[in-house]
Amino acid sequence: MENFGLHDKIDIDNREFHVHTGTLIENRKVISEIFEKGMFLISREYQIDFRSETKNIDYDFLNSITEQFHHIVIEELKALYQIESKLAKYRHPKSHFYLGVLFLKKHLYDEAIRQFKTAIDQDNNFVNAYMGLGISYLKSRKFSNAANTFQKALSVSEKYPDFLNYYGLAYLFLEEYDRSISLLKESIRINPNYVEAQFNLGVALYKSALNGAKDPKAVAVPARVSIYLKQVRDLKKYRVPIWQRQFNQLLELLKDNNHEVIIPQLEEFQLKLVDLVADREKIYEFYLRFLFGGSELKPETIEKYERYFYANNSENTRYPDYWNDLGTFHLIKSRSLYLKAMTEFEKSQALAPNFEDPRHNLEKIRSHEKGFLILLRAILK
Repeated sequence: MENFGLHDKIDIDNREFHVHTGTLIENRKVISEIFEKGMFLISREYQIDFRSETKNIDYDFLNSITEQFHHIVIEELKALYQIESKLAKYRHPKSHFYLGVLFLKKHLYDEAIRQFKTAIDQDNNFVNAYMGLGISYLKSRKFSNAANTFQKALSVSEKYPDFLNYYGLAYLFLEEYDRSISLLKESIRINPNYVEAQFNLGVALYKSALNGAKDPKAVAVPARVSIYLKQVRDLKKYRVPIWQRQFNQLLELLKDNNHEVIIPQLEEFQLKLVDLVADREKIYEFYLRFLFGGSELKPETIEKYERYFYANNSENTRYPDYWNDLGTFHLIKSRSLYLKAMTEFEKSQALAPNFEDPRHNLEKIRSHEKGFLILLRAILK
């Protein structure tokens, strides 16, 4: 990485993380990467707007932005474990689920599994927690555990296509091809437009054919693998350069019919496509910081999260979760403005002790302050 300049070792919960941050000047971005025991976990990017053209870069500005982002990434990592410690004292399955999602997004699978299990222990019918647990097992290649989790999930849930897709994927990695194919077909029957399941079915049929072939060289990669891989590639969430490069590299690889090379790459890619609530990570982070962050969220912090609650496209406005989240966010924002108003009344009273209006306003506000906080916490339970 060009101009790779910042590095910190972070010891948390008997684990050692290394955070490296640097800049790619030509791409106008700062990149921070987190490693554990030399293994890459996750990267974060921050697009920067230079104050001048590349040939006349303000390096003081660049260094300042890079250092700020480096420390933000470190603090976000530490905050997860701080929240986990505080959350352990509460029976709050929804928050354990939220925290499990955040650990999962950072590829911290043991921690994610711990949180999803806790959520299920506290609420045996928490369908999304079963999904999170199953996905965490898939990502960490504990395929038997994943299959067992999805089986339990189906006992408390309807047959949702994504459940069946991931359940089928678990059996595919266990090389139980008939069960895998059956589950994937059922997922597609419920939702024929579920292209990820269509792609997984193509891979399942391919691996099943190889498994029963006397001469593997005579087996060609089924056309449906490439066809549906292209359709997955065209989904909106994958229309970014980093994903497009990976799709195109795999598509090129499929042309060679070299099974020993193709199969491991297909398997790795299938697991990369496994995801949970892809667009809600920052919303969950916001809720947890509000409930268990240890201090009131500052107005400027709330403003940074605001964009995550608004729709990126008109489709989001059709979902009830969108409006529920937005309403909850505005209540929390109102709480912040409520506290800001108290501070302003206090300043007014300090400047003019005999001025009755701010004293009267403060008395009224303070009498309702605790109730507002209780209301918010009740809504988030």
